Amino acid sequence: MKICFVTSVFPRHPDDLEVPWLRILVKRLRAKGHDIRIFVPSFRGLKSHAIDGIPVKRFRYFFAPWETLTHDEGAPNKIYKLHYKIISVFYILAGTLGLIRFHAKERFDILHVHWPFPHGIFGFVARMLVRSKIVLTFYGADMLLVKKYSFVKHFLRYFIKHADSVIAISSFTGKEVKAVYDRPLHIIPYGTAIALKTDLPPHTPGHRILSVGRMIERKGFAYLINAMPRVLATYPDARLTIAGGGALHADLVSLRDSLGLQQSVDLPGKVPNETLENLFASCDVFVLPSIIDSKGDTEGLGVVILEALTYSKPVIATEIGGIVDIVQHNKTGLLVPQKDPQALADAICAIFSDPARSKALVAKGIRHIREHFSWENIVATYLSLYDSTLKSSTETDARSA
Repeated sequence: MKICFVTSVFPRHPDDLEVPWLRILVKRLRAKGHDIRIFVPSFRGLKSHAIDGIPVKRFRYFFAPWETLTHDEGAPNKIYKLHYKIISVFYILAGTLGLIRFHAKERFDILHVHWPFPHGIFGFVARMLVRSKIVLTFYGADMLLVKKYSFVKHFLRYFIKHADSVIAISSFTGKEVKAVYDRPLHIIPYGTAIALKTDLPPHTPGHRILSVGRMIERKGFAYLINAMPRVLATYPDARLTIAGGGALHADLVSLRDSLGLQQSVDLPGKVPNETLENLFASCDVFVLPSIIDSKGDTEGLGVVILEALTYSKPVIATEIGGIVDIVQHNKTGLLVPQKDPQALADAICAIFSDPARSKALVAKGIRHIREHFSWENIVATYLSLYDSTLKSSTETDARSA
């Protein structure tokens, strides 16, 4: 089976941490014997290359210094700026023409379009000229654009209606897709290798709190920092680390300093893989305080929670978006209302005060992700979906004949 992944982001070099789940998915599909190619925009003039033996076709869409639309913070967080609106026009034109040429040369069986706006334009135009099947995967960012730009809804309605198969990464995202156009779809989340970390250094239980993510509004880190004085009132030795870079880093540092939390809150920015692994290994609880931000954006799934569970850490998260597909309150973790520092503090203290409960939550959390988020099951689901998509095409051709 020959499949082209049409996407906005893919790792630029072997150590790049962008979309790790997509990289793993492609590697596992190729290991099953399928020919997978990546069609993705350039970044600052980056040429086509290979990652893990995966061919990555990069298309140029603007002057090299300005080819930054899709990486790091992502296009939905940048498109509000005028110059990015202008660049996006060139992005759509270049991407459409580039995929037409690429598809005409390679003749893919399936064009698997990730983030269907605007990439659905690439895929559907290319399919008009070279016959293939189209699979769409929605992560939630497209729904944010629907709320901001009404014309996007018309495009997505057409794409959803005429795609051969549609995927959403969570039940929450699936409901939003169905609100645009109601049709059967598949819920296929990110996966995790479920490789529990067994070679960790000895861990002395304490009161260390970890959160990880890009420092943008929807991550809700300000509410977690505001929760710390309440935690410190009960556990004076508690220490919070929030790892990640982003536009709000300086604002969060200012908030921390204004609360006098310099000794209790660490904001190291983006950290190397080895440092991040050490942070996961040494924390006592992982917290994801995400919110629905001022643009209406929120977590499509909350994949970092899966990583925390592989380190056997109890998790606390807000009851929004796709997070609830992973965290079931009082079963696989604790859920709290969004934008509520007191609720976050109470949940953190509850974990610290009851080690037995914490251990039980971790055990059930690991069992849950093994059943629903293992890469083995997810890859099998993808392969079944691809097979049924191609089979439906064969059956339709037979009936037409």
